[in-house]
Amino acid sequence: MSESPQGDVSVALYESFTQSVRDLADTALRTNAGADELARAQAEIEAITARLAADQIPGTHGEHCSTPTGVSGWGNTVVGIRNAAAMPLRFSVAGDGMRLWADFTPGALYEGPPGHMHGGVIAMLLDQALGELSMRSGHPGLTANLSIDYKAPTKLNTPLRIEAWYDRTEGVKTWTRGHITTADGTVCAEATGLFILPRWVRDLPPEEVAKAHQHD
Repeated sequence: MSESPQGDVSVALYESFTQSVRDLADTALRTNAGADELARAQAEIEAITARLAADQIPGTHGEHCSTPTGVSGWGNTVVGIRNAAAMPLRFSVAGDGMRLWADFTPGALYEGPPGHMHGGVIAMLLDQALGELSMRSGHPGLTANLSIDYKAPTKLNTPLRIEAWYDRTEGVKTWTRGHITTADGTVCAEATGLFILPRWVRDLPPEEVAKAHQHD
């Protein structure tokens, strides 16, 4: 993968294509189609999979697509524009990177308790938001600890907001905080994260540190 989209494939086309795969997964989960229709659909899906697999990278996306433009983040399981498992979240940032948020509506693919969001998915989203905030605030690091309090059941198919904000930094350690709320402000879950700058990054020149933590 080059730093810019390959050939005539635009970022918008990648996003559109991946969204169609997300829609397929959601539809496959909820369809009531009969056996014959499912068999036909399976054959068509397997044929498409074989066509796309004829030209693909080995391993993971980030391993082969890490560039200063942030293309490596396209495979991220929370925000990746080429990862059909991603929501994906789209963050807005304010206060010189000291606060960020994203609005989203989780669907059937993220179910835990019937009709409600899986607690593990909630943790994953909060981890991404708090880690993203750590990076954007100028204090990047990897997750060392994530503490979550689940305050209320988080319903699916309802508008939600995830927010994160900077708390403090002590040396190579940075703490950020965040929560997920409903449209009326009810807190569904809140979290505190500790992020530590890895040893292999600490000795790099400042410009290389920035490059190592470049995101979309």
